[in-house]
Amino acid sequence: MARPPLPLGTPGQIRVTEDRPKVWIARCRFRDHDGVTRQLKAHGPTKTAATTALHATIHDRRRGHGTSRANELTPTSTFADAAVVYLAKIERKREDSTHALYVFHLESTILPAMGALRLRECTVARLDAFLEVLEPRYAPNTRRKLRSIVSGVLQVAVLHEAIAGNPVRELDRIEQPKGQRKARPRGLTADERRGLLDWLDGTSDDPAVLRKQKIARAADLPDLVRFFLGTGLRIGDALATRRLDLNLDGVPLPSPDGEQRVPVLTVAGNVTWVKDKGLVRHGGKTEAALRVIPLPGFTAGMLRRRLDEFGEPEWPVFPAAGRDGRVTYRWPANLRRTLRSVREEVGLEWMTPHTWRRTYATILDDEVTFTDRMKADLMGQAQFLKDSYVSRGELHANAAVVLDTAYI
Repeated sequence: MARPPLPLGTPGQIRVTEDRPKVWIARCRFRDHDGVTRQLKAHGPTKTAATTALHATIHDRRRGHGTSRANELTPTSTFADAAVVYLAKIERKREDSTHALYVFHLESTILPAMGALRLRECTVARLDAFLEVLEPRYAPNTRRKLRSIVSGVLQVAVLHEAIAGNPVRELDRIEQPKGQRKARPRGLTADERRGLLDWLDGTSDDPAVLRKQKIARAADLPDLVRFFLGTGLRIGDALATRRLDLNLDGVPLPSPDGEQRVPVLTVAGNVTWVKDKGLVRHGGKTEAALRVIPLPGFTAGMLRRRLDEFGEPEWPVFPAAGRDGRVTYRWPANLRRTLRSVREEVGLEWMTPHTWRRTYATILDDEVTFTDRMKADLMGQAQFLKDSYVSRGELHANAAVVLDTAYI
């Protein structure tokens, strides 16, 4: 019967011989992590020194040096060691903004609490205690993100066979605290939309209000609001839109009255802040984010006026001036700051740029001829997130008319 192979990552019997005076050689067979059994040897001035040197060589092989996988993790590796391997994988496969976000969460929250734990010490009970401590500090969505990152780190350890399974999978789901209602999505009603645009376009007799209207117009807020309401874009997508992404002549579409041309926008990227890089523009994270959407007349008209001004195709539609005077992309934080400074004037203290996206989604949802698949395509989502985007609770006065018709 053939001799059974050595287990992976283990040495055979060590033999030590004297090669010549004061030169000893320690040898053994070692089965590497690729399944190949190799001969290892080490020299030393004494028998003990040669054996010690061979043990060091064996230790290096177990750690992955010289094998097909670098940075091999073992049960005694720390959670921080696994996080380094995990972040390297994220940096290779995901957008730099995602990598920067994961680095932030790891450095600020996860590693201070778990970084020194050995992988074999990352038990279900310890992870549950860690997430429980976070409950008073973070909202459920943030805790879900932190849990996802911890799960990703430990999944790397599973792939390295440092732990048998991912303990995060055994944890309870993170849910909304009892008695705390989830905030309902809220968009702008028709009256609120008209009031906002009238204020942005108007000229007040009150000097204090007039000053804020001038601030809003200097920041292109009237045009930006119309752009957001007509496209439903996220703030990063909107500020990344270039002149070459627009086709205001329109694409031809058949209609009962003959051929109709519809202006369109190609959503092909977004801008975001990345640590050590500043504001960067990159492609969308998912296939759903890359899409072509039609433009309503009020948005297309505003864009034609803006594009009549001098500009290169690569310039953003809503540019900012860089420190060197060159045209660059506008910071999302600056748009949010401008909006905060004026929104109280129109009684919309709660409004954010994402409110305009929810307004767009609500208008789409009210149109019964659109399927959820069509709405998801327009919104750039894998599936239409009605519960997260569609505004509820408006007064539908026509319901009384319908009921009167049914009973009278």
